[in-house]
Amino acid sequence: MTQPPYPGAEPPQYSPLPPAYGGQPPYSGQFPSQPAPAPTACFGATAIAAATLSSVIGLVGTIGFIVAVVRMIDNPSSSRLLSSGIVGAAYLAVAALAVAGAIGLFKRSPAGRICVLVGSGLAVLDIVVFMIVGLGSSFVRKSAPPTLQMTFPSGFLWLIVPVAALVLAAHRATGAWLLPKTPPTPYHPGW
Repeated sequence: MTQPPYPGAEPPQYSPLPPAYGGQPPYSGQFPSQPAPAPTACFGATAIAAATLSSVIGLVGTIGFIVAVVRMIDNPSSSRLLSSGIVGAAYLAVAALAVAGAIGLFKRSPAGRICVLVGSGLAVLDIVVFMIVGLGSSFVRKSAPPTLQMTFPSGFLWLIVPVAALVLAAHRATGAWLLPKTPPTPYHPGW
């Protein structure tokens, strides 16, 4: 057993940090006021993806409108004219809202988000109605297998795009990206 020869003869304890001066808190290794890291959602990946999908919806809606107009011109009978006119108006509304929403989202406008939500919702409704009408016509014509084979797989496949656009546009990261940013301080050259 070894004891120090006398009390207080212990080896001195050295600290790598200098003592605090005049009420100053000791150094803790952290900078005093670091800003919180910016969330990654503000980079706009969800908004850009929603705008891109909305552009695709607008393109398909424009093609559907053109096909409806060609059908109206090709067969101007009264029964075909009404149904083609309704389908053409629905496609025109989907195309206009989707394209306006895509442009609005690319320009970081909150109104663009609303247009994408409404246009994608109309596209979902249009596809569901297409699937129901295809199902009804298969029972009327008594030709269930060929009509159902064309209606349901293509309907479910096209349903992916507007539902994805709806989800991405409704995501809170899209809303955070659309919030107005603080303007930079003005530059005064004379000061």
